[in-house]
Amino acid sequence: MFELSRHSPKPLVDQIVEQLSGLIREGRLAEGTRLPSIRKLAGLSGASPFTVVDAYDRLVARGLIASRAGRGFYVAARAPTAGLAAIEAIGNPGSAAVALAYAALTQPAHAIAAGSGFLPTQWLMEIAPGTAAMRLARGRRPEAFMPCPPQGLPELREQLAAKLLRAGIVAAPANLLVTFGASHAFDLIARALLAPGDAVLVEDPGYFVLFEQLRAHHVRLVPIPRLPDGPDLEALETACRAHRPRAFFLQTLLHNPSGSSIEPAHCHRLLSLAERYGVAVIEDDVYGDLYEGAGVRLAQIDGLRHVIHVGSFSKLIGPALRVGFIAAERALIGQLVQRKMLTVLSGSALLESFIVEVLDGGRYGRHVEQIRVRLARMRRDARAALAAAGIGFDEERGGGMFLWGRVPEGTDADQLVQRAREASILLAKGSLFSASGGCRERLRFNAAHSTAPELASFLRGALKSTV
Repeated sequence: MFELSRHSPKPLVDQIVEQLSGLIREGRLAEGTRLPSIRKLAGLSGASPFTVVDAYDRLVARGLIASRAGRGFYVAARAPTAGLAAIEAIGNPGSAAVALAYAALTQPAHAIAAGSGFLPTQWLMEIAPGTAAMRLARGRRPEAFMPCPPQGLPELREQLAAKLLRAGIVAAPANLLVTFGASHAFDLIARALLAPGDAVLVEDPGYFVLFEQLRAHHVRLVPIPRLPDGPDLEALETACRAHRPRAFFLQTLLHNPSGSSIEPAHCHRLLSLAERYGVAVIEDDVYGDLYEGAGVRLAQIDGLRHVIHVGSFSKLIGPALRVGFIAAERALIGQLVQRKMLTVLSGSALLESFIVEVLDGGRYGRHVEQIRVRLARMRRDARAALAAAGIGFDEERGGGMFLWGRVPEGTDADQLVQRAREASILLAKGSLFSASGGCRERLRFNAAHSTAPELASFLRGALKSTV
């Protein structure tokens, strides 16, 4: 099929990716063509199976090939579609933050989703085998087609309680409410706890969609700088004294967008301040399962006294499976159930039953471990490729899905993002992640989508022309 050079300074995995990409784009490998198995390609090329796995993972992430369970890898379909700029021109999505979320949810298959918050579709499809849907369709779980209890399926809440206990968080099924993803959870919490004019602490940088949700509730956002080891505790105490905030929304593990995690000692001091000033802490743990090792969560230390813990499966199982959850003390769960019934009445028994099937038997744990391994490789390679293209990075202390890059001084980030979208590249500018309007020199990159040569080539040319 092709030959590799062991004398080239370019790693073997890069050679495999480039040569297969070229064959596919030139049409010499047609749509639907079955590629050699990992073992066979390793033998033909003289590379190790691990190198071939890495290469195939990158090609899957770029949408050039697809894996079919038990059947191998095939050249993926690449139907011609409109560019990102054309998609964003449909209607008025609202604020810049909503526009980014809209673009990420409607991007064409061939676009480079460097600023997306989602993993590659093929990575996620591997945990959602057709057998799970077939078992539901054959009536293995008849409750899947019945009305869903407002608090969530009892079996799912039992599984969630067991999952949290493995993370050191003691929560009974009665302490849990199932939601339509984490965004729904945040909205319910805001409805139950906050009133217009309340001061609410948020991390800066932090999750941009959350900022828009809170602003819609007419609360006052008070930004707390996020440092490499966690929120700035001095700024936190000053804000607590000055504003008497009602709540603090934050991410403990694998922060979005920086990828950093709060140090355990930092967690204890933070909780002490929250208790002293009566601040409810909302812990966003949607990326926590990707943390390598025994991560310390605030709910693990606090025991749900002052912490409301939010999780979701949408990031790691699939965005179409809108299933999240809230863990909190029972009185608050009762209030949240009422709020849920007044907004969406109930959840989807079908979606919740599907999550039950995925969690049953340990498949989810194996899937998450595989994602961790893939992301570690992609993170390393994406960081190197982006740095070579002119993106700066701080000292590597983070992990997970995101890289928090810095453009050269003098670069107009707004103009850069617009030019990228005209080239069907989705970039996420840092100012969206700052409630104070800072981080204008930053870009958030999704490591799983940021190794494409086209992205590096675009950045090299665009950054060179703006400096």
